[in-house]
Amino acid sequence: MLNSWWRGLMAASLVWAIGLAGCGDTQSPWERHVDRGDLLFQQGRFKEAKEQYAAALKEAETFEKQDPRLPRSLTKLAAVHDAQGEYEQAEPLLNRAVNLNETILGDRDPQFAASLSNLAALYFAQRHYEKALPLFERALQVREQALGSDHIDLTLDLKNLAGVLAAQEHYAQAETHLLRALEITENATGPDDPRLVERLNNLALLYRAQQDYDKAIPLLERALAINTKQYGAESPGLLGSLNNLASMLVAQGAPDKAEELLKQALTITEQSFGPENPRLVSGLTKLADFYRLQGQFEKAEPLLASALEINEKKFGPDHEKVANVANNLALLYFLQEKYAQAEPLFDRALAINEKTLGKEHPIVARTLRNYVALLKKTNRAQEAQKLETRIATIEKDS
Repeated sequence: MLNSWWRGLMAASLVWAIGLAGCGDTQSPWERHVDRGDLLFQQGRFKEAKEQYAAALKEAETFEKQDPRLPRSLTKLAAVHDAQGEYEQAEPLLNRAVNLNETILGDRDPQFAASLSNLAALYFAQRHYEKALPLFERALQVREQALGSDHIDLTLDLKNLAGVLAAQEHYAQAETHLLRALEITENATGPDDPRLVERLNNLALLYRAQQDYDKAIPLLERALAINTKQYGAESPGLLGSLNNLASMLVAQGAPDKAEELLKQALTITEQSFGPENPRLVSGLTKLADFYRLQGQFEKAEPLLASALEINEKKFGPDHEKVANVANNLALLYFLQEKYAQAEPLFDRALAINEKTLGKEHPIVARTLRNYVALLKKTNRAQEAQKLETRIATIEKDS
């Protein structure tokens, strides 16, 4: 069974060249389209960005064959297709960009390696691992030839390769690449550089996927120590390390240490952003979930109630983030057999999800499944059966 950690590992691997250039009256039409497209892309206005990038590509098609703006235009248009899950439209654009970069730049240029990685990442997103792996391997080879075997830029390719291999549960091969990435980074930066934190986290998550907590935990402790030295003991920069380590300690069976870290993360968030900031919801939910797993429902309940109130104030009563917390609080009441308190929260979560996501969405099916469990516990078998029929229809069509 695939583990979810490598999805996060790959999330930052796309190297689309999205960046804003300075605006001025002397810009060419191509530059204006690219700049507008970049701004719209960063704002999440993908349809409009797509129009600008398509116009830039049309301009680039008129340039000389060796002009690097053509593969750049192809890559940018592919990026917006990828962001919308339009993989079939992105693939030919990236294939063409790879071929053009190889012709224009040569097969030992880091930008050629980047175009190979872009195409590989597209295949990875579709779980076409057999297509992604050789492209990532070639990208690593190109960058090694261009920069040397110890250059820190190689760590991106090594991370990508590890992600593909881990997705296929080839953990030993993935470990080799992540250990090399860690060694290269440490040699280039020293033992306390913040850039080591990501490398340590990736390796720890790989060990966690194999339930090898004895190897994972020291890596996360080192990452936390580096972040503490860099940012200070009360900085939001510690939050990722604190949560990662707490999660690992829970899995190892060390709940007392995990609780302390989760409380520390919550305190830092509240002190940094205020008691009503939505960023607090994640910490409240994590600590509540910890208490739920420990059977300490009375400690979890006020945390979820606070999270619900924060989301309501920030996003309004009908937002899907409100539905998520309402569902979690309802489940907590359900586990305590407080069915009268759970039911209106399930009702509310269901109504919001149907309104915001549509009645046939898979999340609606999951909410319905929770509601069915409550109906059965309260001896309403006919109502439960109707909802089960609806769940089956949603899952069949999704």
